[in-house]
Amino acid sequence: MKRGTEKIHGSNATWIRATIPRTCYTEIKLTQAHAHALRYGCLGIGVHRDFVLERQGNPVFYVQNGDSSSVVENLDKVRNALAADPTDLKNLEAILAYVKNMSEQNSGELQYYDELEWRIVHLDRLESEYFTAVDRANGIFRIRLEPDDVQLVVFPDDATRQLAISDPRLDALIQTGTIYVTLDACGQF
Repeated sequence: MKRGTEKIHGSNATWIRATIPRTCYTEIKLTQAHAHALRYGCLGIGVHRDFVLERQGNPVFYVQNGDSSSVVENLDKVRNALAADPTDLKNLEAILAYVKNMSEQNSGELQYYDELEWRIVHLDRLESEYFTAVDRANGIFRIRLEPDDVQLVVFPDDATRQLAISDPRLDALIQTGTIYVTLDACGQF
C-alpha cells in the first residue's frame, strides 16, 4: 500500500485528493491484461474477490475529472466544511480513497473507466489483522497475503515464468493449484 497521489478536478476550480494508503485491484478480463500491463507493470497476482471484500475493499466510484464534475465539486465542499475536525476529515479521506477519475482532466477519452478497479484502503482498525507497517510515516504498508490467497500469477514472459516455477522458494509462497500464465497467454483466453 502506498499513498494516493491523484488529484481529481471538479467544476468551479474545485478538486479532491485522497492521500490515504491503498492498493488497487482490477477485474479486467485476462484478454485485457497486456494493455493493462503496459500502464501498470508486467507482473500480476490474482486473488479471489472475497480476499478484497474481507479487507473492506470496494469498487471505486468513477467520476468525471474536470470542469463538468459536480460530484467532485460537492466533495470539495464537504471537505472544506469538515476541515476544522481532524477526525471527520480522516473519515472523509477514507471515502475519497475510493473515488477514481475516469480520464485526464477535461479529456473526453475515458481511459481509466474500463479498468474495473477495486481498492483496499488502509484503515487503522484493520491493521492488526490485515496490514503490516513498512514505513508508517510515509504511508507504506503491506497487505498480508497467505499462499492460499493467491489464485493466479501473471508473468511478463515464459522465461520469467520458468525461472519462478523452478525456484523452490516459490513453493512455500504459492499453493498447489495456483495458475501460472504469461501475458501473451492471457490474450488467448
